[in-house]
Amino acid sequence: MFGNFFNRMYYGDPHRPDLKADDIPKKGMSLFFDILKNNFWQLISLNLLLIVSCIPIVTIGPALAGFNNVLRNHALNRNVWLWNDFKDGFVKNFKQSFIITLINALAAFILINNYKIYSSYSAGFIKIAGSYITIFIGFILVLMNVYIYPLMVTYDLKIKHIYKNALIFSIIKLPQTIGIVLLSLLLVGLCILFAFIPLIVIGFSLVGLAINVYDRGVFEKYIDSRVNQENKKMEDKPEDQ
Repeated sequence: MFGNFFNRMYYGDPHRPDLKADDIPKKGMSLFFDILKNNFWQLISLNLLLIVSCIPIVTIGPALAGFNNVLRNHALNRNVWLWNDFKDGFVKNFKQSFIITLINALAAFILINNYKIYSSYSAGFIKIAGSYITIFIGFILVLMNVYIYPLMVTYDLKIKHIYKNALIFSIIKLPQTIGIVLLSLLLVGLCILFAFIPLIVIGFSLVGLAINVYDRGVFEKYIDSRVNQENKKMEDKPEDQ
């Protein structure tokens, strides 16, 4: 009995018929809910796998890379093997994800302490300007993290290019990115309201899935389409005589 239960969590429902291409939602909320419906138990398993993998603090970054690798594959409608895909993302992106997590942690530490310092000043221009600039930089950094890990696991980019593209997307898709952040906060807030139990069970997976489904549309529009156009130009270019 329990063997079948865990197999269902890991592999999904073996009796579900194969989907046809026309049956697969392409993007947006329909894709999100389709993935949630068809992979509910696997998302729970992924959520728990992320939590366990983050217990050693030094593996938080790689764990997030593996986590996003699984969700990225779901967003691309690829076949997902939970442990293998998680492990691949964890190992392949270990160095980059570790460094990025350190950068984010250091940035957060500096921003928090800067805000405390500026807040301790007596009322004046320096206090107001310093506080607002610090908040603004922190806000932009939060928006950038909507894109950082999905970019890392999807494309072969250097860290500086990951941050550069994340910043560009945060600016050109500002309303949508803010919306995703607010949606993520709403999901986390609901989990806190219910005493963290949903957060432990599936909350992180829901947030990550929403981000990766959204990012998929952005990447297709601004990266994949450009790459496809360049490849097509190269194919159409006549060979030198």
